[in-house]
Amino acid sequence: MNKTAAVLWTGGKDCALAFFKAQQREYSITHLITFAPENPDFKAHNLSLIQQQVNEIELPHIILTIKKPIKESYENAISLLKTKYKIETLITGDIDEIENQSNWIEKCSEKSGMQVYNPLWKKNRTELLSTLLNKKFEVIFSLVKKPFFSQDWVGKTIDSTTINNLKELNIDICGENGEYHTMVLNAPFFKRKINIGLYSIKENEHYSYLHKQLTTS
Repeated sequence: MNKTAAVLWTGGKDCALAFFKAQQREYSITHLITFAPENPDFKAHNLSLIQQQVNEIELPHIILTIKKPIKESYENAISLLKTKYKIETLITGDIDEIENQSNWIEKCSEKSGMQVYNPLWKKNRTELLSTLLNKKFEVIFSLVKKPFFSQDWVGKTIDSTTINNLKELNIDICGENGEYHTMVLNAPFFKRKINIGLYSIKENEHYSYLHKQLTTS
């Protein structure tokens, strides 16, 4: 394959699994890309942990700021990736349409002609979660939405027990509708497992989430 590619990186299970599957297809992954609003404060995907992940993946990480108008900003950012960084393909962890909308990254890539590879698209949810276990990914719940989940889900590991518990809830078991989010602590392409260190659990009326202070070290 050897197409120069970048993975859209949030730190969660889906982008990590997409990275792994793209490697298997012999994409030449040169960058990790995070689209972020101005002054980002990611509740589900802690920037301190993302930086630890980047250190273990050992690829350049580009954070691109998205402003209004949103679609135009995405289009311009994707065009920049193609012209400045010579990226030919964007790899996403998207699994399905959200609220019956077409794939957002594909839509925003049309203007620049950027190719998009969605290795998880429309795949069986149970099989995706099973792949994480079989390939020894280590993944924790970083944010869970009320009323589906109680606070004690935050920090739990995705394993056979939690997968069975997810199946008992009236949700998309991969959290594709925002029911929960995750952070990856280890993956086949990490040099070492990241150490999450001390953290607290915070909550508001909508969700509970893992809180970790940003460090300067």
